[in-house]
Amino acid sequence: MAGRLSRVHSTLLGRISRATAAGRRPAEVSREALVLLDEMEDVLGDKVLNYARRAAE
Repeated sequence: MAGRLSRVHSTLLGRISRATAAGRRPAEVSREALVLLDEMEDVLGDKVLNYARRAAE
């Protein structure tokens, strides 16, 4: 589980870093990062997204 989350983290930060270094506007970079994060969420699936979820009180 930690490996998958680490990969998502690394991929997202790498994309942000490259776009920032290329001089792209922060608003544009953040919008694209959110789109990428949404796509990653779809790929991870329910097993990862619900891992160690706390019960509602």
